[in-house]
Amino acid sequence: MINISHLFYQYPNTDNDVLKDVSLTISPGTLTLISGPSGSGKSTLLRCINGLVPHFSGGLIAGEIDVFGSNPIIDGTKEMSRKVGMVFQEPETQFVYDIVEDEIAFSLENFGIPRKIMHQQVSTVLKNLGLCHFRQRKIHTLSGGEKQKIAIASALVHHPKVLILDEPTSQLDPIAAANMLDFIASLKSKLGLTILITEHRLERLLPYADLLADLSPDGRLESGSPEEILMHMDQVPPIISIAKQIGVKPLPLKIEDFPNLELHRELNIIQKDPGEINTQTPVISTQNLTVNINMTKILDHIDFRLYEGEIHTLIGKNGAGKTTLLRSMMGLTPYEGRIQIFSHDADELGFRKVIQNLAYLPQNPNDLLFAESVLVEMQITLRNHQIHREISEIQGFLARFGLEEVSERYPRDLSVGERQRTALAAITIHEPEIIFLDEPTRGMDYEAKNTLKDQLIEWRDQKKAILVVTHDVEFAALIADRVTILDKGEILFTGSPKTAFTQFSEFQTQTAALFPETGWFTPDDIPFSK
Repeated sequence: MINISHLFYQYPNTDNDVLKDVSLTISPGTLTLISGPSGSGKSTLLRCINGLVPHFSGGLIAGEIDVFGSNPIIDGTKEMSRKVGMVFQEPETQFVYDIVEDEIAFSLENFGIPRKIMHQQVSTVLKNLGLCHFRQRKIHTLSGGEKQKIAIASALVHHPKVLILDEPTSQLDPIAAANMLDFIASLKSKLGLTILITEHRLERLLPYADLLADLSPDGRLESGSPEEILMHMDQVPPIISIAKQIGVKPLPLKIEDFPNLELHRELNIIQKDPGEINTQTPVISTQNLTVNINMTKILDHIDFRLYEGEIHTLIGKNGAGKTTLLRSMMGLTPYEGRIQIFSHDADELGFRKVIQNLAYLPQNPNDLLFAESVLVEMQITLRNHQIHREISEIQGFLARFGLEEVSERYPRDLSVGERQRTALAAITIHEPEIIFLDEPTRGMDYEAKNTLKDQLIEWRDQKKAILVVTHDVEFAALIADRVTILDKGEILFTGSPKTAFTQFSEFQTQTAALFPETGWFTPDDIPFSK
């Protein structure tokens, strides 16, 4: 059993407690979902269980923690690593080796496992996760989602009693996420694992959770059954929001649990106009774009258009080539074919000219964060573009991203969601005309995503061209003017969001699944939900 009693924690050089009087009891062999806004202390709580807090982070801690008879505060990380396996929000930061097999074996080496047994355990975990074909792959060649799977395999290979996963599906497409969660749930029953997961996309995890522990912005925790806790939560997935508004009880945790009320039979069905075909000149276009990496074809004759004043979402399974398409259009990946930016060949413009008008947010915000404070990050971007702004103007800009209170903080000390917003602010403060975002909602709670949605719509109305790569179909449905689906390096579909999010089952939103044949794909489409 895991028992946490009256836990308080404060990071070094700060005056406020991140965790305030947290008490939580977790039964063996259960799956606990820990929710809460960005910066509420979810990751901190997980690190208390494996001893990283306070032994690695420092700071002040009070209270009691018991993890299957061990006290992380007293025993430290070495002892706790025998009982607790953990995968962090950014799995790429915890890799030591560049070959998948070597990386998974690394933790076994630390425990002195004989080589023959080590080989068997690595083979078993690769087979169970369906990753055998990655065994000899170099980790730096994997997609973000593939790296997440390798990190999970590394955590599972030494059979811990407790498995902690910090947003394990944040880089996975919907099908891959469902498969991963099915596998994790099967581990709970087959191995008796006690599992703790943090996740902002609650719609993915709720069907699997035995216990829901929700942290408030001030670090206080409320726990209970998912149905009980969700009744008091403001930030909830579409299925819960819809159920609350029409009075469904008990709250359904998955689509199959939602009663067949057929209320839409009595309402006027909303059929969204997919819009006329855009006849204007695209700000960016590709013709027969083909990319080969290490003798493997990643993109195959892609014809793509991005127009002024539109939000275009790019979705697809892990490894479909989405990030490669973004990087190719920026000139960061060698390609065959033709790319035009503002009707000029990209090869003629050159990289420096391209980035003057094009902002790019990569999957890992740390790639862009180097300055000593959030404010200085903004000043560096402005200086690079030879733009001067008063500090008061910069602070006003940061306020639009909810970053004004952390403007003097070191960016890499922020939560993942805050770092994501800092990087987004840094790449857009000079008002670029084209914006590329690769998984921008990673680490963001529902409120932060709504704020980002409003910001993207504002930019679109200012005639900016915005391309968003995302696995978050609920977010994509809220923002998209057009959708492109990539599959195995080819364009499977380009067209209206209504078609993409209602007719392609793997990318169907919860609203579309609840009300088939209506054309509804977001809660705002439902007349009785307003």
